[in-house]
Amino acid sequence: MDAAGRSEQWVENQLGRLTDEYDSSSVHQTSWAVSAERYERIAGVAANERAAAGVRVTNADDEVLLVRDRRDEWAAPRGRVEPDESLETGAIRNVREATGVECAIEDVERISIVGVGDETDRDRSSIYCLVVLFAGSCGPDERVDPAETPVRWRRSRPTDGLDPGVLAI
Repeated sequence: MDAAGRSEQWVENQLGRLTDEYDSSSVHQTSWAVSAERYERIAGVAANERAAAGVRVTNADDEVLLVRDRRDEWAAPRGRVEPDESLETGAIRNVREATGVECAIEDVERISIVGVGDETDRDRSSIYCLVVLFAGSCGPDERVDPAETPVRWRRSRPTDGLDPGVLAI
């Protein structure tokens, strides 16, 4: 099976597992056309290395944990999932590394499937990447110091979802 087939199978397996564990969730699909060189780089990594995950963490005051992202916007903490991690483990690690906050996952908020195609050869099969935003919470003692880090608790819930661009592939 080629890279495109392996990536499609891996995404299908993960979607099935997430549906079984968290019931239904909204799934969005988008596609990108990238250079042949970038397509080859993406094809060269294992399917489970093409995943990103984060958590929309709320606290007891119903505030949402946000970090300033690479585009200088406030968003849920998120990042790449390592090859040896589950989506959930990667999401929790990404929150901890970005904010210092320990959280628990309660549900899936959004799933995005990104089909990556070769812009120079439209006949090549898409390689699929998976981006998952979980919903979660943290204990009452979890605090952040906004003076020292680009992390905030905010009462208003931004409508931004997990940007599939976070994959940085």
